[in-house]
Amino acid sequence: MSALVAVLSGCGGGDNGSSSNPSSANYNPAETTLKDAGLQVCSQAQGQPATGLDRGTVTAVRTYFVAKDCMGKKVSPDQLTLYQFNSRQSLDAGIPKVKAANPNSQTTVYGPVLIVLTGPHSATYLAAVKKALPSSQ
Repeated sequence: MSALVAVLSGCGGGDNGSSSNPSSANYNPAETTLKDAGLQVCSQAQGQPATGLDRGTVTAVRTYFVAKDCMGKKVSPDQLTLYQFNSRQSLDAGIPKVKAANPNSQTTVYGPVLIVLTGPHSATYLAAVKKALPSSQ
């Protein structure tokens, strides 16, 4: 996925007020789950849905350049992108499209959110993110 340009302030959604719950309107992955996964956010950007996704079904896209240590850099070879969908049906229809647009990615689903990691450490980082996610959805 190409570098994205503008900062996205939030991934709205669920009614849970927890900032560590990806379905929450108050969710801030940089401050919660990614930190708990042992990752630093080098930078954050707003993005457009992957090719083929209906803009009406994706309510937010947020991408982070992540690393164990950013070493002061704003860009890293590893990117984590969150696609928040407006329904489970939209999510199920969107997963194959996102995977087709990111063929070497690692993915997982959490509530209405598809988490996509790309880069040389994507499998390791996704495993750490999964462990850091709250267990209930």
